[in-house]
Amino acid sequence: MIPLPQILAELIMALGAALLLANVYALVRPRLKRGEGGDAPRVQARGRVLINIFIGAVVMIWGFASFITAGG
Repeated sequence: MIPLPQILAELIMALGAALLLANVYALVRPRLKRGEGGDAPRVQARGRVLINIFIGAVVMIWGFASFITAGG
C-alpha cells in the first residue's frame, strides 16, 4: 500500500508539471500554427501565461522536493 504523503507529493508534482507544460504549449502553439496569410496569431495574455509557467514550475519543484523527503 502506498503511503498517503507519497501519493500527495506525486499529485502535487503532476499538477505542477501539467500547469507548466500546458502553458508552455499555449505560448508555443501560435508559432507552430500559421494562418492563411503566413502570420501566426499572437498570444493575447502573454504575461498571464508566463506567470502560470512560473507557478507551475514552483509547484512541480515543491512536489518533487516533497516526494524526495517523503521517502520516494
